[in-house]
Amino acid sequence: MNPSTARRWLHRFAWLTATLTLLLPVTTGAVVTTLKAGMVFADWPSSDGYNMLAYPWLSSARDQFVEHGHRLSGLTIGLMCIALAVFAWSVPCGRLAKVLATAIFATVFVQGMLGGARVLLDKETLALVHGDFAAGVFSLMAVFVLVTSSGWEQREKLSSTGIGRTVFGWAVATLALIAVQYFFGGVLRHLKLGWAWTIHPWFALAPLVTVVVFAGLARRAGSVLIQRCAMALVGLVISQGLLGLATWYVRYGVPSWGVVAQQESVSQIVVCSLHKVVGMLTLMTSVLSVVCVGSVLSKAHCGSAERLEFGGAVMGGAT
Repeated sequence: MNPSTARRWLHRFAWLTATLTLLLPVTTGAVVTTLKAGMVFADWPSSDGYNMLAYPWLSSARDQFVEHGHRLSGLTIGLMCIALAVFAWSVPCGRLAKVLATAIFATVFVQGMLGGARVLLDKETLALVHGDFAAGVFSLMAVFVLVTSSGWEQREKLSSTGIGRTVFGWAVATLALIAVQYFFGGVLRHLKLGWAWTIHPWFALAPLVTVVVFAGLARRAGSVLIQRCAMALVGLVISQGLLGLATWYVRYGVPSWGVVAQQESVSQIVVCSLHKVVGMLTLMTSVLSVVCVGSVLSKAHCGSAERLEFGGAVMGGAT
């Protein structure tokens, strides 16, 4: 297999791994939290004394079905990440890709241990850490997909390093605010602390403002890659805000309108879980935005340095 073909297949496998991670352990984990089914089994890695692969999963009750499905999906992704790391180290894909693939396997392993510790110690704080760490793992997978893509090496540089530094600053600010908002959301879902009820809904305005500014600056930067990241982020932040309003509606209803929330209804489970999943997608996209802006900006600096060095050599030769 030639290097370009190997890199293309590595990229496809990375896409598959990241997609299945979102659809399987991330989505089922969100549903587990919504149903409060995280402690439906008191043991781990076994389930009610059964070996993980021997548990009668398909005939189990709803909460057991979802939680055990979450465990099986985590095992599946773990095996895929081992294969991803082996694949990366077996083909000529660059040192960065090899390091990222190894880091993905290591973080997925840690994520599994965090899930087990949450069950064995029965700590909601560990459930919060488990959920937040999952966002970091998923973001790392997305970065790996990005750097193994065919267009990564051909990405354009920023037309102005001045505007580039400004865009990078706003990208970092957007990432920081989205990360804080994601943390507040996790505190609200897992710990249900009083201050989070007040801060989380209103703090959502902060990343909304920064992402709009970031998108405006991205249009001026002259980089198609950054513009795509910015527009995707704007769409996700707005969608997440609307899902937040929908989550409030299905959880608490609107008593003044005669709307009473039905607990554990299908709509409540779907909307609340989707709010968590889209939140992770939003955080991941903000990470990719910082990586894209930083890489394009550093490439512009490298281009400037190369021109300066070449110009100096020409001038030296002329003298």
